[in-house]
Amino acid sequence: MRNLLLLALFILSIPAWAGLKIASYNIRNFDYDQRANIPTDKNFLYDTIRQINPDFMAVQEIRETEKFEQFIKLRFNNRYGIALTDCGGAHGQKLGFVYDKTKFSILSFKDDLRTSFPNKQAQRGCNEGSRPLAVGKFLVKATGETMIAISLHLKSGGRPKSIQKRFKQLGILGKVVAEHKAQGFENFVIMGDFNSTEYIFKGKNHNKFKMHVTKMGMQDLAADLPCTAYWWGGLDDRKQHPSMLDHMLVSDKFLNNASVTQAKTKARATTTTHCKELSCKVTWEGDLGTSFDSVSDHCPLQSEI
Repeated sequence: MRNLLLLALFILSIPAWAGLKIASYNIRNFDYDQRANIPTDKNFLYDTIRQINPDFMAVQEIRETEKFEQFIKLRFNNRYGIALTDCGGAHGQKLGFVYDKTKFSILSFKDDLRTSFPNKQAQRGCNEGSRPLAVGKFLVKATGETMIAISLHLKSGGRPKSIQKRFKQLGILGKVVAEHKAQGFENFVIMGDFNSTEYIFKGKNHNKFKMHVTKMGMQDLAADLPCTAYWWGGLDDRKQHPSMLDHMLVSDKFLNNASVTQAKTKARATTTTHCKELSCKVTWEGDLGTSFDSVSDHCPLQSEI
């Protein structure tokens, strides 16, 4: 009897979020990259998502929203719900979430256009400027708690003007988090393409980025990754170079709902596809494979908490 009681107490002590799989994936201009004249390889994309097997995933660069929703619903037997923004910035790149309907219910969802026009006092049209924030409130069915999820795609480019705009967008993100905290929300998951081109160099802008994360009261599960994407490196040498663009921020309260094992050690994000296969080393263009050529220059982030 005593052993059964101890077992029951142990089971009750394990948080209900144990084993939750979260992911983020910038799927390059789904489902056709006009710049390279290449359609998205949906079979490879399906296999990638299937192997990750996410319970909750942030996505970016979805140009054809209806095709994406159809793809997810049909390929995954209606397991997932989908919430995507109406707006996508000047390039029509929508973003949002794919979530397991047995584990999450969506309570609300909206486009926050403040990051679309961080340098303007007045907002303009839906598909102008940079991408909005995708802000969702989700009920975690296992616990009855509410989770605030934000999918984002900040300003691209490594020029000083682009970096300055990104930090303004990060300041706006901090305001959005603070607004929700003031309403009593504590569980946050913020994922996506932060376009942190300067992060990999570990200089002053790297430190500035980390200060923004700390100020928001978040932990970056991807902080120590060597790369999350590849690009041509600004050099006409037919090589592709690693870059660190994607991040996965979670609040302490969210992590406190993690498994007993992870609660004792800091949770970490990992990458898959070409970033993992090439160990984030500089490589020849032809060696990056289908993942890079026909799905995305980015690699998906994943973490189990």
